[in-house]
Amino acid sequence: MVKMVDLEKKLFDQSWTFKNREKIISNMQEIQYDVVIIGAGITGAGVAREAAMRNLKVAIVDMQDFAAGTSSRSTKMAHGGLRYITHGEMDLVKSATRERNWMRVQIPHLVRPLPFFIPYIEGGKYKKRILQNAAKIYDFLSDDKSEFKNFKKNKSYTAEEVYELEPEFNREGLLGGVIYYDTNIDDARLTIEILKEAIIRGADSINYCKVFGYIKNNGKIVGIKCKDLEKKSDFEIRGSLVINATGIWTDNLIENYPDSIPKPLIRPTKGVHLLYKRENIENNMACGLYSSIDNRFFFVIPRNKKYTLLGTTDTDYQGDLANPFCEKEDADYLIESVKLYFPTAKLDYGNILSTYAGIRPLVMQKGKPESEVSRKHIIFFSDDNLLTITGGKLTEWREMAEDLFEHVEEKKIFPDIHKDKHWSRQPFIITLEKDEWLDELEKSGVKLDEEISDHLYQQYGKGAIQLLDMIKEDESLKERIIDENDFIQAEILYVLRYELSPHLIDVFCRRTEMSLWIHHRRASEAADKVAAIMQKEYSWDNETKNKEIQIYLDYVKKSVSFLL
Repeated sequence: MVKMVDLEKKLFDQSWTFKNREKIISNMQEIQYDVVIIGAGITGAGVAREAAMRNLKVAIVDMQDFAAGTSSRSTKMAHGGLRYITHGEMDLVKSATRERNWMRVQIPHLVRPLPFFIPYIEGGKYKKRILQNAAKIYDFLSDDKSEFKNFKKNKSYTAEEVYELEPEFNREGLLGGVIYYDTNIDDARLTIEILKEAIIRGADSINYCKVFGYIKNNGKIVGIKCKDLEKKSDFEIRGSLVINATGIWTDNLIENYPDSIPKPLIRPTKGVHLLYKRENIENNMACGLYSSIDNRFFFVIPRNKKYTLLGTTDTDYQGDLANPFCEKEDADYLIESVKLYFPTAKLDYGNILSTYAGIRPLVMQKGKPESEVSRKHIIFFSDDNLLTITGGKLTEWREMAEDLFEHVEEKKIFPDIHKDKHWSRQPFIITLEKDEWLDELEKSGVKLDEEISDHLYQQYGKGAIQLLDMIKEDESLKERIIDENDFIQAEILYVLRYELSPHLIDVFCRRTEMSLWIHHRRASEAADKVAAIMQKEYSWDNETKNKEIQIYLDYVKKSVSFLL
């Protein structure tokens, strides 16, 4: 096994960057890969990591940016799904909670524990006893005979105790509540770090590369035909096994469905989120609540000390899969739902910082409403040897990849790749403990505001140490992009130099969370500053810079069009 110290040396070698993009593509055309993966969301990234850890030669491509689909548009949680217990999906909850526990231990800066409160409401959907038992089962499934345990056990509270914990919560009909623990994440950042785990172990990965056909030999797929959307040129990648991990685009890639698989396979559903400053809602904890409109479960989630995320909706979707946006009715649904529980919340349109919408790749189940379709994943070979993996929960990305390779082992495609169950539950190369970060910060002599220090640690782990080195060379890099947010200039250079980030919108929406937390009214100001950094680093001309700014601002405008 490769030593961790040797892998750490490859974290910052600047080979996986936009400046090196053409060289990466050139290399991909020359190599005979073991595994070629289509789709670089969290599922594809997880498969790439699993394959690379088994010493397979891996290529992974995506027609958009990495994590640009569902994997940057979730509710920003690694969780087991407490409500799935009431649906009887115990195996799903057991698997997901244990994966959550592993991530919290092995990548603690990015997967952070958070208390979740569910109220007991007089006349509510579920009685107190049912919610208490569900929380107990949730913890039991998470921890029983498991190496990695949950952060803390659930606890039940009286109404008076709830008033102390959540003073702004509606007291009418409140009988008490239960608090359990799940975790808070940046989904896109998690996807990027999983992908980097594979790349450091030898995988090749490229974005903005659309697959438009397959290379076949005797009717079996042995590679993919690609179009580089940046250079408008075609090329081919060959591999022993091609894997379809395209999520909501799954059906677009399958030419030969097995008889046991429904066609279409995917039922796309839209989930919308709204972002507010925490002071507008004044919630102290994350809250799992039932909408008074349709009894659907949704969340009110704190995002660090300053912000609160509301979501999500769950409606069948027939529009453009690549570009879903929040509509007025989506926003009104969430606002009305939250108002019942936080009656003093200032939820008018003027206080919305940003919105985003994502599409879930639910596996088709006839006769079930959107919110009750299972989050289980499915894996199958088509007759032409395309291996497809789809569905599932974000939290289960590693488990899904492991399951996929059990299918590969059954086919005996590669010799000597067997690993024991859960073998890949290993530490992340980028992982950094908080006390280690504080020691590094003190040794560096760099003075940072506490909010910026916490932000850099939780987003970048060991990468935050690299950021300190950059700041030591140029003190101006610790200046904020926008005065009311904690994003700094050094972050921009970091993602440009150590992550393949071709476009301004990639930096705002996937490499950082600037698109969420910078108020939409200040988007132009922020875009100008970040584009100036990118222009200098990438040697853009003014026309390119202005085009990049306009593309991002058009996205922002569409995301808040109902406010304008």
